[in-house]
Amino acid sequence: MNNLKLIFFALFLMLFITFIQFKKELFVLFQEGRGNFTTQVTGDHFPKILTDVTGITFILKQPPQRILSATLASDHMLADLISPDRLVAVSSYVDYPSLSNIVDFYDKKISRTQGEIESMLALQPDLVFVASYSDPETVRYLLRSGIAIVRLSEFNSFNDIFNNLRLIANVTDNKIAAEQVIKQVKKRIKAIQSQVRNKHKPRVLYYDMNGYSVGGNSLMDEAITLSGGVNITQGILADGENKISEELAISLQPDVIVMNQWVFNQGQGGDSPAQLLRAKKAWQNVPAVKNNRVYAVPGTWLRSVSQHRIKGVEAIAKLLHPEINIIQESLHVQ
Repeated sequence: MNNLKLIFFALFLMLFITFIQFKKELFVLFQEGRGNFTTQVTGDHFPKILTDVTGITFILKQPPQRILSATLASDHMLADLISPDRLVAVSSYVDYPSLSNIVDFYDKKISRTQGEIESMLALQPDLVFVASYSDPETVRYLLRSGIAIVRLSEFNSFNDIFNNLRLIANVTDNKIAAEQVIKQVKKRIKAIQSQVRNKHKPRVLYYDMNGYSVGGNSLMDEAITLSGGVNITQGILADGENKISEELAISLQPDVIVMNQWVFNQGQGGDSPAQLLRAKKAWQNVPAVKNNRVYAVPGTWLRSVSQHRIKGVEAIAKLLHPEINIIQESLHVQ
């Protein structure tokens, strides 16, 4: 009898451990952008092994020919890396002028997806690109479907953008194109840095009318630094994007305020966020307002997490230092 109890206890313990591990994998699947969930790729040549953060693996026997891009970031990156003929779908956001840098680039014959799992599976892709901010349930179903997926999860710096470009190029078999794009972006960054290096660095506040700003360890923080400015919320706000009270934002007394233009539909003649902020009585004694240095930059440049983010850096640099020259050069290498 004691031996039977011991066997039952051992079986129960094994089931409990299995359940905990399963719960852990589910928990990982439902994370939304915290931590590094980027897919790991093994193999210099095809076949390549893709390993998801959950431990689930996929084998790409050859370069994928039916690719589904479910994120705007991968839409942008793939546009400069592969022929559109290899895409069965891109994200629906690629057609939004307020979000996309490549409106009208992809032929309308290529499907648009909003992440509906049924329509995605119906397209029978051999590779799907998602991100850490993609709908967790969609990612869970994709992982169970057996279709190879690549997750992008790091978007805090230009190095992250370069790593994502290299990852996408690695699994689509176009590493040379990725290095060409990276080389062009680095060239444009270097051109800005060389011109602003010895100039006065104005104190810059990135401010969203919805009450958000950015601390350190973020693309916006890096963009302000590369542009020859100082992000005044670094060390005051936590890393990344965070809520900031209007009182705190005003008390920082920024020299320059940079705002996101896409919140408002400027195409319909509405006031820009810069105009609205300058009109607010509470802000009248802020140096940036008094000196008319409140600017609204297109969100397609300012908030992109692809190679097109360089346009945002160039825009901020030109606003901070109007006398500098900006390289006018296309990123597209196809």
